[in-house]
Amino acid sequence: MVLTPPDIQPGYHQIASGGPRRGDWDLGPVQLTKGISWVNVNCVADSGTGRITLVVDTVGEFTVDCPSTEARFSVNQLDLAEGRKGRFRVESADSVQWIASIQVAD
Repeated sequence: MVLTPPDIQPGYHQIASGGPRRGDWDLGPVQLTKGISWVNVNCVADSGTGRITLVVDTVGEFTVDCPSTEARFSVNQLDLAEGRKGRFRVESADSVQWIASIQVAD
């Protein structure tokens, strides 16, 4: 199955992205702005249901189940009271293929 990158939300731009990949990956430092940011992932497992965790140090993490029957598109919203720096990383087994991105307002 071929994964496509997450859609860019209207009025936002991508500040970090990675994939398609398998397994753990550090996407590097990010500067999140005050207000709404998006942490998005598209993923699929080789068999059964896999799991992927998107982590932004200092902010939080999201865990997403990734089925093998179809691509999962997960859109996660952050609403920050102030801007923050952190590292964006993905944690998953090698049996899960993913594409991830972080988007902030223009």
